[in-house]
Amino acid sequence: MNDIYNIDEIPPVFLEILKNRGLEGREEIADFLFPKLADLPKPAAMQGMAEAVDLIFEYLVAEKPILVWGDYDVDGTTGTALLVNFFSSIGKEIDWHIPNRLHEGYGLNIDWFRKNGKYNAKQDFLLITVDCGISDAEVINQIVQMGGRVIVTDHHSLPKISLPDCIILNPSQENCGFNGKYLAGVGVAFYLAAGVRAKVLSTGGINETAQEINLKQFLAFVALGTIADLVHLSPTNRILVKGGIEVLKITQFPGIAALLDSCDIQDGNVGSEDIGFLLGPLINAAGRVGDSETVVKLLTTAFAPEAGKLVKKLVRLNNKRKSICINDLEESLGILNVNQVLEDRCVILAGDIHQGVAGIVASRLVDTFGVPVIVLGVKPGKTGETLLVGSARSVEGVSIVKAINQCSEFLLKYGGHDMAAGLTMSEVNFIDFRQKIQSVIAAMMDAKPVVPASRNDFYCPVADLMSEKYLAFLQLLEPFGPGNELPVFKDNNAKIVNSKRVGRTSEHLQIALRGKYSNYKGIGFGLGKHRDEIQQNPERTIRYTPTKNRFRGTTSWQVRIIDI
Repeated sequence: MNDIYNIDEIPPVFLEILKNRGLEGREEIADFLFPKLADLPKPAAMQGMAEAVDLIFEYLVAEKPILVWGDYDVDGTTGTALLVNFFSSIGKEIDWHIPNRLHEGYGLNIDWFRKNGKYNAKQDFLLITVDCGISDAEVINQIVQMGGRVIVTDHHSLPKISLPDCIILNPSQENCGFNGKYLAGVGVAFYLAAGVRAKVLSTGGINETAQEINLKQFLAFVALGTIADLVHLSPTNRILVKGGIEVLKITQFPGIAALLDSCDIQDGNVGSEDIGFLLGPLINAAGRVGDSETVVKLLTTAFAPEAGKLVKKLVRLNNKRKSICINDLEESLGILNVNQVLEDRCVILAGDIHQGVAGIVASRLVDTFGVPVIVLGVKPGKTGETLLVGSARSVEGVSIVKAINQCSEFLLKYGGHDMAAGLTMSEVNFIDFRQKIQSVIAAMMDAKPVVPASRNDFYCPVADLMSEKYLAFLQLLEPFGPGNELPVFKDNNAKIVNSKRVGRTSEHLQIALRGKYSNYKGIGFGLGKHRDEIQQNPERTIRYTPTKNRFRGTTSWQVRIIDI
């Protein structure tokens, strides 16, 4: 396929898609379709990198304790696993910790350090955070007083309060050479590993086999964390993720291989959809129910039998998460008034909602109502007060973390980025917080650019798009995500030859579409209500996109109907 960037060979509908994304010239299109690792910016361009690498090298040579502390989501756990595996590859074993979401909460936790004998006394140790720490000024100050040195690697928005004496690796810093490149937390961790490897190679004294270490293998973790965290697919992220998907197919990490196998991905055909809808939720499930350490154990084990046991545990945790999520979502939908939501321009919910699934419930409500959503669950505080802890999700054009930042006087803790955030407050502040955040979000919704709803609709008959050539080219556009959304196609003359309602409450629609040589299977989530109309008039205009259907290790293509 490497010669398909010849514009004359690209199907017209894909030329239209590329043009829609600002790509028209041969060179631009070639760079987009076939990104090269050689075009990645160098680690030295990241503000703080030289200082961080020198400090890590100092601790490695002196064999002093190093602790990696990661967030409990996919971005944090994959970033932590990446660094643990990297240090192991140069012959250095380090400590790591992922906080329990339900008991420790987000970010650094000073109580853990006080209770841990290795780190609770005045001694020299190095703490490296992954996907967290940028909002933990108070705890970092306490850690420094305990004798620790700190390197914060994060990608979340910078808070108003500056951090105490520590090294910061964060692309959000104004003077950082990576500003605007939107690295995920795991992306920052990858660059730190690259910087350390370069230092080890140039200086020596750590491990003679460091030169044999191929950093590309670690891009598998970058692909998982970047896609799952819904990070903007900037040119830099596109190179990282595309490279990561390539090595996912041939991974040598037993834990990743076990994950792929558990999701029926046994043919090497893995894409961003698989990460976003299969692998990501499975990894995230552990953190949502308070067991993120299982993920890092899985992603760092060198033994396939252990990986098999750990991935089975993840599947059990994911089933538990699904059960909790369904109940909380149904309860949330039951108490919401559609007209009130449209008037408020947002959804702010607080109640008996499991903290671990607050983010999923918020995402589903965003999909349902098309407005920013904040979902908060009740948690007992250490001093007897009642806390509200939860997650926020937003829509394009409304930065949820900037909205929350304007209400920070009511919060104990918060952090995040444009599309997602986490927050904690005392229950007594909820009413005032809700009143102000509703006003802030309403103003931001009014100010956001109006974009036509059909901006991603491209006309293409189903029979053409489901051909081998078109599907192969669609996969060249991968990875999909924010900044490179999966195209939505339109067929004005689709012939539906069979249809039936499916799902617990018959809410979904399963169909067969007539093709040139055979029929194509299709599924329309939430479209079961259209079945009677289809029976009367089977020739319809549909909005759709191709999607993979996995079953017992084999992959087939089907049509996902978005609207009829």
